[in-house]
Amino acid sequence: MSIAAEARQEGHASIDKTARYAMILGELRGKQLTAREIAYNLGFRDLNAVKPRLTELAKSGRVVRVGKRKDTVTGVTVSVYEVAGDREPLCSKTGT
Repeated sequence: MSIAAEARQEGHASIDKTARYAMILGELRGKQLTAREIAYNLGFRDLNAVKPRLTELAKSGRVVRVGKRKDTVTGVTVSVYEVAGDREPLCSKTGT
């Protein structure tokens, strides 16, 4: 295994994913944010602190991609996320 692969593996193993998930979900609660916005709001400058966890949360269905917008730094179109189930229903009537 290469030194770079070992370093990635060690770095990945050292992250408390449960705590990181909780931080991301807490920041997203009631909001629609990009990965950069989440990272910056949590005090991270490296998007790799958030992006892999967002991918995992999306795969597990805990967050959803709800749109796209231009990244404020790069100008590239990026995904916007929210916590799954955070959207208000279009119609609040039930049973009719």
